[in-house]
Amino acid sequence: MTAVADAPRQAPTATGLPPLRLPMPDAGFADCAPPRRRPPLPPPVGVEADPDALGWYRWMLGHHVAVCVWRLLCDQLPAAPADPAAGDAVAELYDAYSALLLYSGSCSPQTYATVIRARMKARHPAFSGTWARDYEQVSELLGRFRPFAGERVKRALKTNRLVHMTVAKRLVPQGKSLLRESGMDPTRTVDTDRDRFDEFFGVDRAEVCRHEFADQLADRVRLVLDDLAERPDPVRYDNADVARLQDALPDLLDRLVSFTTRKVTP
Repeated sequence: MTAVADAPRQAPTATGLPPLRLPMPDAGFADCAPPRRRPPLPPPVGVEADPDALGWYRWMLGHHVAVCVWRLLCDQLPAAPADPAAGDAVAELYDAYSALLLYSGSCSPQTYATVIRARMKARHPAFSGTWARDYEQVSELLGRFRPFAGERVKRALKTNRLVHMTVAKRLVPQGKSLLRESGMDPTRTVDTDRDRFDEFFGVDRAEVCRHEFADQLADRVRLVLDDLAERPDPVRYDNADVARLQDALPDLLDRLVSFTTRKVTP
């Protein structure tokens, strides 16, 4: 990566997103009555004429929704080996996660280098998405499930890897991830690293009930859908599987909210 990414460009950092409140990935949701519906989250300000601000907003918002998807995967994966319906849910959630990667990484390579990557590097030279607590839990549970995974799940996992590589190649065509670039051991993650990920993306760990979780996810999904309706993603990919997920993002997010609502209804 060139030196231009070493210092973050002075682009807006405010996104208008409140912290995403979640329990630890191995903790259950608390019991509570459905809360009174809050006012919707406000749309972003100042992104129309500033591609750096829009790229930063989508990076943060997309990761908020992805963390929620990981949490739903943590709930579904334990039942998946014995329950075909849970296996289908795992495949659909992975497709939603893949589509969110395309949304989060829809900025230009220049914006990624000088705004997003530079801010992550300023937080820590080896900053990595592998530090995410919820994704760690997903990886552990997925390792137990792989011998039982059906074709639909295997296809979703293969597509997820393809999307990761496709987005990375577009945004960092000549470089490596910060973790690989730093030379740190990618298999060694400590709580300090996990805390850094939560802090950077605005994830607060606290006791949360399922209804609050569902409301937070629904709020953020609506922001993604509104954003894409007003500002369609100009990035297009030649690969048919990647393009299919990009086009399917609105439907995947709609089903994600519906799926979550079904899960929280007594």
